[in-house]
Amino acid sequence: MVSNYLIFLISYFLIVLSVIGHGALAIRFTKTNISIEEIGFVGLVGIFFLILYSYITHFFISHSYLHNLIFIFIGLSSIYYFKSKIFLKKNSILLFSIFSVIFLAFVIFKTHDDFGYYHFPYSYYINKFSMIIGIGPLNHGFKTPSSIFYLNSLFYLPYLEYHLYHMGAMLILGFSNIILISNIKKYLDRKENNNFFFLNLLAFVFINIFFYRIAEHGTDRSAQILIFLFFIYILSLRENYEKYDNILPKLIILLSIIISLKSFYILYFIFVIPFVYYTIRDDKIYLINKIFKNPIFYFSVLMSVCVILVYFFNTGCLLYPVQQTCVSGVEWSIPKSEVSALNTHYQWWSKAGGGPGYSHELEKELYIQNFNWLSNWVDRYFFNKLSDFLLSLLLITVIFITTFKTKKKNSDYKNFKNNLFYYGLIILLLVEWFLNHPSLRYGGYIIFSLIFFIPLCNFLTKYEISKNFNTKVFVIFSLVVLIFVSRNIDRIIYEVNFYKATFNQNMFFFTDKKHFRIDNKLNELSQIYHNCNQSIDKCSNNEEFIVKKKYGKMILTKIRN
Repeated sequence: MVSNYLIFLISYFLIVLSVIGHGALAIRFTKTNISIEEIGFVGLVGIFFLILYSYITHFFISHSYLHNLIFIFIGLSSIYYFKSKIFLKKNSILLFSIFSVIFLAFVIFKTHDDFGYYHFPYSYYINKFSMIIGIGPLNHGFKTPSSIFYLNSLFYLPYLEYHLYHMGAMLILGFSNIILISNIKKYLDRKENNNFFFLNLLAFVFINIFFYRIAEHGTDRSAQILIFLFFIYILSLRENYEKYDNILPKLIILLSIIISLKSFYILYFIFVIPFVYYTIRDDKIYLINKIFKNPIFYFSVLMSVCVILVYFFNTGCLLYPVQQTCVSGVEWSIPKSEVSALNTHYQWWSKAGGGPGYSHELEKELYIQNFNWLSNWVDRYFFNKLSDFLLSLLLITVIFITTFKTKKKNSDYKNFKNNLFYYGLIILLLVEWFLNHPSLRYGGYIIFSLIFFIPLCNFLTKYEISKNFNTKVFVIFSLVVLIFVSRNIDRIIYEVNFYKATFNQNMFFFTDKKHFRIDNKLNELSQIYHNCNQSIDKCSNNEEFIVKKKYGKMILTKIRN
């Protein structure tokens, strides 16, 4: 057991350091105006470029043991080169403290249901095969892949194999916490209790209390953590135009990773509108031109192209399951009728039409129309999941008001009045969320939290900093850490008792035949592909697919009845 845990722990920290090393190397290469001392964002830059690298290389090669070991070594070599700038005392303490605490969340036996269904199979597919065209029909999740699968595929290593597939979520949680804590400390040192101090503190409280279970992160919670950071920086921009060159690449990186994690979040491009509007209104239009002079912008465009190409080669659609983006006449494309049916299925599921042990008497198409779903959604989802979440946000609001409300300031204070356009769009997103996909996992967590927290921050900024202000912040910080640790310990104990987790033997999460069913199918199809005679058009017909060899790639065409 000791050796197993030690290997996990060493690998865990080596990966963290390697990602930071890749981030530092990318910042130096692109001359991005992010200081290497901003270790949290250096980590996110590393994640950004590793996702991009993973997409590009997957078109040509599989991410095998050797490939991944080389990648880890390059990152570690880079961090050794930049060690004098990265490993400042404050950075080292914060980095190892944060990732040591959240390591508890990495001790997982029972994974989320979607993990075995398509998260694991897709990441494992990237490790075993280069891109296969037409792979979408194998599984719902293969139609809508996330960049976190591509990131996780880089952590497939000898001995540990696929048991580091939760590393992507750990990195996003860890680096986001470092950014938030660094911002909080910066404002405390300046003795500022402005809106952005409170928004950083609330974000820290929120993500560590509500998103403490790494196994539940999937493709949704990691994206919503980054959305919180995105809003903190885009809302602060009007008061920090002098830091525009530093904030701009951060916004581009955050938005690019968010959309790559889940294409649904392309909706958040809507916040480009107030960004441009305020820039023009503040007579800063010249700053818009800097977007097109920033190398990160072009790398983000390249990432968008890669994401679209993966969708296209998997399904024949540029953005699945948007029927209008599907290209007719592509031999591996999924019929538009199936695309439309799956779009309906997603809406039906998010509106409480389906779930374990549940079926509704109405057909899916009829159920999602004209608010036929509303009463069932209120009964099955609003009570008690959404209502409990809203009550939790209300409790946090009351605690913060009780803790930080003191004597009102005599001087004027900055508030969010200058950013009402952004807040209005958040309300608009709430309406869109409710009408189309009213489930917390589809952006609901972040929308409701911002609706609560932005006015709360504005309210708290009216009050002076009390003599024991730092102590209050420290107590809140300590309580959040205690809650995170205790909830994960309680989860681990539950997994041992209920699921018979084998933590006394190793840290491996549970796997069964379901996790490898897609890999078994691909091995079968791959055998047909390798035995194929290139001089014929159709290599083989089996019960499900026509297998073809073209341009050195395996192409799967689903047999339709």
